[in-house]
Amino acid sequence: MIRRVVAFALGQPLFVVLGVLMLVGGGLIAFRNLPVEAFPDVTDTQVTVITLYPGRAAEEVERQITIPIEVALSGVPNAIRVFSHTQFGLSYLVVTFNDEVNGYFARQQVLEKLRDADLPDGVRPELAAMTSAISEVYRYRLKSAGRTPTQLRELQNWVMERQLKTVPGVADVVSFGGLIKTYEVQPDIGKLRSHRVSLQQLIDALEKSNRNAGGGYVEHGRQQFLIRGIGLLRSAQDLEDVVVAEQAGTPVLVRDLARVTVGAVPRQGVIGQDDDDDVVSGIVLMRKGENPSKVLAALKGKLDEIRRTQLPADVEIVPFYDRSWLIARTMKTVFTNLVEGAVLVCAVLYLFLSNFRAAAIVASIIPLALLGTFLGLTFVGIPANLLSLGAMDFGIIVDGAVIVVEHIFHRLAQLRDGASPEDRRRTVLDAAVEVGRPTLFSMLIIIAAHIPIFTLQRHEGRIFAPMAWSVSSALVTSLVLSLTLVPLLCLALLRRKLPHGENRLLTACKAAYRPALDWALDHRRTVLAAAGLALAGAAALAPRLGTEFLPELNEGSVWVNVTLEPSTSITAAQAEARRIRDLMRRTPEVRSVISKLGRPEDGTDPKIASQIEALVDLAPEEEWKRGLSKREVLAELDAALGTIPGIQYSFSQPIRDNVLESISQIDGQIVIKISGDDLDKLRAYGDVVLRAIDDVPGVARAFVDRAGQLPQYRIEVDRQRAARYGLNAGDIDAVIESALAGHEATWIWEGERRFAVVMRLREDDRQLARLRELQLTTPSGVFLPLSEVATFRVASGAMNIARENGRRVLSIGVFIKDRDMGSAVAEMQQRTAQALKLDEGYAISWSGEFENQERAMARLSWVVPLSILIIFLFLFDAFKSLKNATLIIANIPFAMIGGIVALFATGTPLSVSAAIGFIALFGQAVLNGVVMLAYFGQLREGGMTVREAVVHGSLDRLRTVLMTALLASLGLLPMALSHGIGSETQKPLAIVVIGGLASATLLTLLVLPTLYYAVHGRRGRMAKEHPALEP
Repeated sequence: MIRRVVAFALGQPLFVVLGVLMLVGGGLIAFRNLPVEAFPDVTDTQVTVITLYPGRAAEEVERQITIPIEVALSGVPNAIRVFSHTQFGLSYLVVTFNDEVNGYFARQQVLEKLRDADLPDGVRPELAAMTSAISEVYRYRLKSAGRTPTQLRELQNWVMERQLKTVPGVADVVSFGGLIKTYEVQPDIGKLRSHRVSLQQLIDALEKSNRNAGGGYVEHGRQQFLIRGIGLLRSAQDLEDVVVAEQAGTPVLVRDLARVTVGAVPRQGVIGQDDDDDVVSGIVLMRKGENPSKVLAALKGKLDEIRRTQLPADVEIVPFYDRSWLIARTMKTVFTNLVEGAVLVCAVLYLFLSNFRAAAIVASIIPLALLGTFLGLTFVGIPANLLSLGAMDFGIIVDGAVIVVEHIFHRLAQLRDGASPEDRRRTVLDAAVEVGRPTLFSMLIIIAAHIPIFTLQRHEGRIFAPMAWSVSSALVTSLVLSLTLVPLLCLALLRRKLPHGENRLLTACKAAYRPALDWALDHRRTVLAAAGLALAGAAALAPRLGTEFLPELNEGSVWVNVTLEPSTSITAAQAEARRIRDLMRRTPEVRSVISKLGRPEDGTDPKIASQIEALVDLAPEEEWKRGLSKREVLAELDAALGTIPGIQYSFSQPIRDNVLESISQIDGQIVIKISGDDLDKLRAYGDVVLRAIDDVPGVARAFVDRAGQLPQYRIEVDRQRAARYGLNAGDIDAVIESALAGHEATWIWEGERRFAVVMRLREDDRQLARLRELQLTTPSGVFLPLSEVATFRVASGAMNIARENGRRVLSIGVFIKDRDMGSAVAEMQQRTAQALKLDEGYAISWSGEFENQERAMARLSWVVPLSILIIFLFLFDAFKSLKNATLIIANIPFAMIGGIVALFATGTPLSVSAAIGFIALFGQAVLNGVVMLAYFGQLREGGMTVREAVVHGSLDRLRTVLMTALLASLGLLPMALSHGIGSETQKPLAIVVIGGLASATLLTLLVLPTLYYAVHGRRGRMAKEHPALEP
């Protein structure tokens, strides 16, 4: 088979060239259309259900909204978790699905189930836009010297938001900050009493006075006229002229009973920037799965158009977060590492081959394999990102080409000068076929080593599966080219002036290697004992590495989470946010600070007023004049915030913060969840856990998520007294709701803009002391104060009620600093188990990144051995020898020695990224073993003794082993040394591969020949076993 493939390539060069041109064209087209993002989208398939129930306390929203929705959604196919936050006026529920469904199917399932939810009249749950944790691609503010925040918010709602939603790929635009304009009708209690008009009458009059009617059509002569009755309200003046009642033939108008004014929706959150305490902002959310580069390009084009044609001249659009910068910097890091790796690979090729043409043939595979990667990623629909391209090691990719070129080069150099073209063609064909089968199996083994990565699930699967696809695509491309294009180029380019001897570098290497090899073969027990001791030492060192899920990606920005006292009002929190901004702006490296507290009016981000989030926009590091590192800048910011008493804070980054929250809907690297029914008990258990873990070394911050209670002023209806007046609780509650929370009676249209008309008491009448005087109207027309039928008392209620899978849950978020996550969690679990004794019906669980790490490591613990078994089967099929297959597999644990030592020496914890490095290392370690043992078998077939075959074969394959090991190591060296943005997640992988190859190469050159000699030498020189690989 291999002979036919190589012979066809040599005999049909035009066909091979056309195939390569098709690969180049297809790869370039794929690259142009390939989505490019900074970080892979790791979010589970999630559907968010948002339900607004204005004016209601969290307990009422939970009972009337959240629980009915939970009941309706029970049994949704493929759902693995239902989590909810219930707050004042808001139910925010997230349904998480497994990997078997896509977003559109999941949304359809949820919509079908929501139809059965038993909800109060007028309440309509809505699905949030189909976005993910990395969807926030652009943030901006509207700025104007002469306009109020209310006017800017009007422009944001009716111009910016509507226009930006038309951009392809934009899922939603969240408007935040400023005040939403309304028209308020503020009744005067005294005038209502004197005119004997109830609040309900006023509401009914407003609702009935704002209608258009359609009268069909009337034919008149040859024409047809449509009949329209126009009765819509157009202005505040029209509102004042609405007739409410009639007394003695005199109409009672709204102006006689109330004041009409321009008001605002009660705000739930505020955004501030630098010296501005109230700014109007827009957050652009990209649809899940879209190409961020294309979306951002189209978005910026639309912003330019809006700026030119639709906004007033004095209004500016000022961006303060743009994902395209991070994408550009990350891709710069990736491609810089790739280019530097490719240059080092070419340098090694030239050093060992001493022939520019041979080195160029191998180097030509690098761009072609990269184009094959683009085709593969496009085929499976995976974007190019930091990990799918950043983990590419060209040294491993070109291994197949190195083996083929090195052997052909060696055979052609042995030809006499003046050999005929047919002799040269036959030599190239034979040489390619001799190493074709080892090359094929070596590439297949490296691909098989990546099988565990394909099996990872959920977050970790989405992070690393792209890398496995990209490497596998490149390896398949390289393998095909190594058996077709490479022999053809060798035949065409390696014609004359090939060195017959070895260059100085190789001669020096052999001079050092030969004595070491002879000594090892003569002292087999010593060598094997030393290798065993090294392996045991590495095994003893492994538990001391520490563990974590993933290194933190440097996004170039800082995200600060601050928690104030639970009952802090929005006004007080706004002042505290200003103080926080001022303190952080004193650091010279900070360009701007944008703070956000509370939630937007649409409920898409369920934060409470005591939660402040601040985006710290840092200047590019090359502009930092003091020469500080980012860690030192963070230390300064930490010290500044530490001067504010009574707050808790932690540092994160925008994408990381969203990703952490998407894992368990709680902000924290590690999330401890206590589930049960009684909120007071849950709070008590939470306090016990906090006291137990707060002083654990490495715990930077531990806090109860959305903790605390809100003061409540409870108006409790006395049913017996109300019944004497002919009133029921519903009548009284309706008046309380309308007068205090406000009742949206109707709308006023101003062109295409629609503004609510809300009836609400004046602020003076809404003071606690005056609530007793609120007037009720009995069925008989008697007016009486609210205090006649109700009692008043001050109490406290929940600020936030979290639920998971049908039970209340209290969540504790934990951030780790300067310690690996695995050991920190182990100590926290130990302390918690000692301190916490749960009653029956209560349970504790650990989530967040720790849950992902446990799941990933548990899966790798059985998939990696399975992968090694598959590799073993490949080897057994290749060698038809159990002994030889076992000898090569023995390289794998020895290769781990260098990886473990490298992690320990650099202080790098064992993360999923490092585990992936070990997986990549396994394939590379096996490859050199295949090359060595295959050649040993060929030499013994030629009549050599075991010792002669081992010595001669090891010396002949020294160049190949050194080249493949150096190429793989140097290909990743720029990644291991890089400090660019995005390099953090690549480093552990590169460190493991480089360190592991150092030990694997040493063992391949000394321990493997010794093992082979020890095993096969016992049967004498003429061993009957036939280990050769047949071409």
